[in-house]
Amino acid sequence: MSQIIDKVREREAGKEVSIMYEDQLNNEWKSVFNHAFGNISVTDAYGNALSHPTSKPGVFIQACGLGFHDQCYPTGSVDLGLSFTCMHWLSTAPSSLAGISELHHAAQCKAGEAVAEQAQAAKDWTRIMTARAAELKQGGSFVAANFCVSSEGYFLGATDVGVSMWDSFNKSWNRLHAEGLIDEAELKGISFPSYYRSKQEMCDGIEAVPGIKVIECIERVVRCPYRETWTSGKSTKTAREHAEWFVPTTKTWSNSTFKAALKADRADKDEIVAKFWNNYVDLVEANPDAHGMDYVHCYLVVEKE
Repeated sequence: MSQIIDKVREREAGKEVSIMYEDQLNNEWKSVFNHAFGNISVTDAYGNALSHPTSKPGVFIQACGLGFHDQCYPTGSVDLGLSFTCMHWLSTAPSSLAGISELHHAAQCKAGEAVAEQAQAAKDWTRIMTARAAELKQGGSFVAANFCVSSEGYFLGATDVGVSMWDSFNKSWNRLHAEGLIDEAELKGISFPSYYRSKQEMCDGIEAVPGIKVIECIERVVRCPYRETWTSGKSTKTAREHAEWFVPTTKTWSNSTFKAALKADRADKDEIVAKFWNNYVDLVEANPDAHGMDYVHCYLVVEKE
């Protein structure tokens, strides 16, 4: 955001800028504001300190507690919209894999499987882009980095490097079953409420929305900084310490889905899920070079005509 402000002010010195953060109502907004106002030190994935937007005069911070599936800002009010790695989440959870498969995510499935997630993702994408089209000013742009299934078949945590994160999830969850800690229903109770669209699915969906057009759409793999730090030889951590450092980055967005697979009346849900994550740490400790979470992104630039 600081770099964007600098670019704007190269064109018009002193231009006032309003930054409007959007997330769900139950987001931890206190941290957002503390980061934006510089009360908390912010670093990138490699530990480099970043500046904060309000270190510059004439920058105003606001927040919106609506989800991105709906219009969040007044019609024709946004010059530049940005979305980072979030629009794969579905507005409702078809849960088509629950009860029938040991697979966890639609991206792992063959054609003809997880069709409910695919259909919901198509509806959601139209809804999302219709909302963005309304918010943008004429000539305004929307830029998104979205998880995708690439033309090579790569997706989050499953690329040409190392073992699949999703296979590691399966092994760690199956170990609970092998040890008698979860039953068959719980073993097959996981179905992530998200969908990684293909580049074609994204572009087709945008072109179907009146008033906006695709300017650029490219795929990129972003290598896992945790694995890169380990394989570079620069890490001072033991294999166990490295595993305990890496695994939480996969936990932050998935823990609730694994917990939801356990029977509702279980009083030991937290303990069981903790064992699951410890199983994953064990896998990474045994072979740190093989484990990571590469991002597979489709980078979109959309313009309001």
